[in-house]
Amino acid sequence: MQDNTGVLDIYSYFRRMNDFAKKYFNPILFLSTVLGFILPQPGEFAGTLILAVLCVIIFASSFKVDFSPDFFRSQTKTIVGFYVLRFLLLPVFLFYLIQPFSPFYATALFLLCVLPCGVTSPAFSNVFNGNVTLALALLILSSSLTPLVLPYLGGLLMAEELKVNQFRLLTTLFITVVFPYLVHLPVRRHQRISRWMRNHDSFISIFGIAAIFALAIAEYRPILLSDTRQILPYFLVNLSVFLFLYFFGYSIWFKARKSEKVALLFSSGANNVALGVVISFLYFPTQTGVFFVVSEIVWVLVLIPVRKLMTKLVLR
Repeated sequence: MQDNTGVLDIYSYFRRMNDFAKKYFNPILFLSTVLGFILPQPGEFAGTLILAVLCVIIFASSFKVDFSPDFFRSQTKTIVGFYVLRFLLLPVFLFYLIQPFSPFYATALFLLCVLPCGVTSPAFSNVFNGNVTLALALLILSSSLTPLVLPYLGGLLMAEELKVNQFRLLTTLFITVVFPYLVHLPVRRHQRISRWMRNHDSFISIFGIAAIFALAIAEYRPILLSDTRQILPYFLVNLSVFLFLYFFGYSIWFKARKSEKVALLFSSGANNVALGVVISFLYFPTQTGVFFVVSEIVWVLVLIPVRKLMTKLVLR
């Protein structure tokens, strides 16, 4: 008779790690932020490392995704409607609302709100029992349209023309979002691997997100520390905006089920700030770049109250 004690011990170990990651979600992300100020700059390897980690997260999250015909029949209205409200109308509304008072903040907040869903939004949705398929569908839609929407709306609203390399941006988004999903399809056929990934993807997602934060902050640390005068106002503005975006995502589709509300919440608030950092440094003044580095830190910190709220609303 074969001894399966070793196998059971391994499964038990990973189950404990999965539970540990869920329980200490916020401390893990906070420590990753601290590490970002300690670790040496990754330099030219930063982009490759972050891209690799993002691919692993999407690969792990894909095992809970099911793009069935029933899903599209029931969710097309939600996907298209939420995208139009959140990623088209809201950024334009905020720009015109703020522009008379501060052109800088109008531009910065427009860019922040027009950014697509973050690749971590399906991972967060999964951790809090959200509809992962809905989150991934919004991720793919918003990411695919960003190379077209951002330059077009930016050119209409702002004086400076956004000359984004659309092919390069599309390639990066394809590698990050679509490729890991395609790779998981043949692996999904193996029941043991598929079951293991579904049961332990929270562990992979949370530690993967922590690694991304540490790498991104380490890379942009010199820029962040070079202009300390604006950190507090940037911090307060970002905090207010992110809390609003999370509230918007959870409340705007008021007839949705809880699992759908969780997916919409993270699709709205957990957007791709890293992409905003890159765009701001390539096409905008340094001040805008510093704003987005602060955005990335606030993006992590605001998850603390969001997580507590989700624990009460969803996981109780």
